[in-house]
Amino acid sequence: MFDKKDIKNNILEIGERLYKGGFSYGISGNISFRENNKIFITASGTCLGDLNESDIIILDLEGKVLEPFLQKPSTESMMHVEIYKARPEINAIIHAHPTYCTALAVSGETNFPAILAEPVVMFGKSIPVVKYETPSTLELAKSVAKYFEENDAVFMANHGATVCGHDLKETFYKLETLEFYSRVYLYSGLLGKRSVLPEEKIHELMKLRL
Repeated sequence: MFDKKDIKNNILEIGERLYKGGFSYGISGNISFRENNKIFITASGTCLGDLNESDIIILDLEGKVLEPFLQKPSTESMMHVEIYKARPEINAIIHAHPTYCTALAVSGETNFPAILAEPVVMFGKSIPVVKYETPSTLELAKSVAKYFEENDAVFMANHGATVCGHDLKETFYKLETLEFYSRVYLYSGLLGKRSVLPEEKIHELMKLRL
């Protein structure tokens, strides 16, 4: 059990790390944490690197605002709600626009293969790309949530990336790993050759999944 202040402080800390790490620019990106029957999520139009406690909105599990009423929740709040519905065992979600992740998201590819061991353990045997839907729509929310039934990380076509985890720190580390994967994928392409892990090795790594 976490109290409300601790949850908000954790979100503020992760927001600052995302902003300083270059994972989120301007007023982009959003963070949420689920505790029992409540979802704590960053407010719309806020910079993740400059949040205060009043910028954390509390929703019920259907996305209805419980408190405070002075600000609106993230425009992507329904995406978080739908992911939590699809994955009752996870408690944290980060959506951001890291440079290398977003570069892959605009490439036109629909799936990215396993080229490194750690991402397989963290995310699964590949990283899918959710087809483009207009941001902030229910269509996008449901489309992304469907992929999270079997994945812990997705690229969103022409948009960015979303990851989930059991807590905020784990979820932040997953996003860092996804950005590292994306950088290696792009750089290896510049070298003209990219080696994908053999299927049997992927199966071995899948047994180590977190």
